[in-house]
Amino acid sequence: MKTEAQFNTWLRKGFHEETNGKAVIERVESTVGNGIFDLFVILPHKVLFIESKYQTTKLRSEQYALQIKASTVVENDVCRVMSIAAYPKTGRFIVNTYTTSSITEDGIKPSSTINYKLSKEGFKLFYNQL
Repeated sequence: MKTEAQFNTWLRKGFHEETNGKAVIERVESTVGNGIFDLFVILPHKVLFIESKYQTTKLRSEQYALQIKASTVVENDVCRVMSIAAYPKTGRFIVNTYTTSSITEDGIKPSSTINYKLSKEGFKLFYNQL
């Protein structure tokens, strides 16, 4: 994969495979608003809002703000907010989450970071840990 669009296709395919096609994945157009998530994913037992990145984990200030704000509204584990970054050269993808504890004196830092292999097995592990 060479672009964020190809990474998004890889994510969609992974969700469809893991749910036997029982997933709804919509790409949200950037014209909706500043900071809006790239993917809206409905799974049998989860709803995900995903900001996807390619070869970077850096978000724009609007994206940090939306992820932090959204994570404070979600009161259960059914709905999840995250950013996922692909690094094909090193064969991994990184899942970051941001909460109010992400705001530090040194800037905004993920409240959690998990690395996975950029492979079917890595996606399966990610999916099973949702």
